[in-house]
Amino acid sequence: MTSIHQRLQSASAQNTSLLKTISETEYSISAYQQSNQYISSLKKDIADQEKKLGESNRHVGREYADHKKYRDSHMKRLAFKLGGKKEKFQADASREEQEWLDAVATQLKTKQGLENLNSNLADATKTSAGFKAIVDAHNNATAELDALYKSIFDGPTPGIPDEDERERAVGNAETDYNNVSLHLSTEKQARDILTEAEKFLQRALEGILDAESHATMDMWGVGGTFAEMAEHSALSRCQQHVSQVEQLISQAQRVQPAVQRIGDMRIAQMDFMSNVVFDNIFSDIHMRDRIQESLKQLQAARTALQRELGASDRRRDGIKMELNALQAVLDRRRRELQECRKRAFESIAGLPEYSEQPPAYSLFISADNFAEGVMLGLTQESIRNSGSIQLTRS
Repeated sequence: MTSIHQRLQSASAQNTSLLKTISETEYSISAYQQSNQYISSLKKDIADQEKKLGESNRHVGREYADHKKYRDSHMKRLAFKLGGKKEKFQADASREEQEWLDAVATQLKTKQGLENLNSNLADATKTSAGFKAIVDAHNNATAELDALYKSIFDGPTPGIPDEDERERAVGNAETDYNNVSLHLSTEKQARDILTEAEKFLQRALEGILDAESHATMDMWGVGGTFAEMAEHSALSRCQQHVSQVEQLISQAQRVQPAVQRIGDMRIAQMDFMSNVVFDNIFSDIHMRDRIQESLKQLQAARTALQRELGASDRRRDGIKMELNALQAVLDRRRRELQECRKRAFESIAGLPEYSEQPPAYSLFISADNFAEGVMLGLTQESIRNSGSIQLTRS
């Protein structure tokens, strides 16, 4: 089995090549991010400009219609002529035409601005694609280097004890980071559920307000059966939304036990006997009072839910701060491990390339020693065994 130093020698050239690629493409990471930010900004500007162009187009249409109507109005022309105000008609017509021309000029300016923005977006997209290719090359080289180091250094490396210590430090940092990252994901999931609950609670509030409006109409004898039906429908919708809110709050509590209850939300429902059979002003007043009580409960629930959303945001922000700190620790530990491994490669850079085959040797006998041996009557075997023989590596 090859030693760690032999594996380092074998991978030295690949390591040097990958480090060179990573160094030469490092700039692309920030350049690509900045390019994408610029593209996002351009897209926002284009959306705003398209909105302005739509408004400008409508304005031009209105101004042209006014201009054309004034220009082609024979009755107005005749009225001004009969009244001796021909010049005023011409002035008003010129004003309408000028307003139309000004609107057209604004329209053309807006179109030109939009064209420039789209041109800039096309250029920025092309530039971003170029950076993306370099980023991909950078990421691929980084992944190859990680795979190379993993194949060489993964596990115990007795020849480089410092590397094992650095590797354990990275493992511990990764564990800490992953644990807190899981907490952040959990908090985000709970936050999303609470946000969904807020939407349904808002719909429930709209329903209860609608029901209160119809209950007031019914109390004053306005709307009759229609008002009662609308009131019943609004209360039914409200109850459905409240049920959805309660279900979502329970889900959020299962995901994040720190989420608290938001209070009771009992929605008043119409009773057939009280509100239909014995319908009168007193039953209508009583029903409206019950609806208003339900409204108060929903408003209190909304306040409590907003409090829980705020608490979730604070927990999330706290976890993010902790995660950022752990990310910094992890990055530092990885750099230390990378530097340690890099030094290991550099330490064997001056050694000859490792080969699985043993070196070849040749027998060298100097001419003088060979002649001397012959004169003394030594055999070839004796000459080989003499101290005058050197073995040289070919």
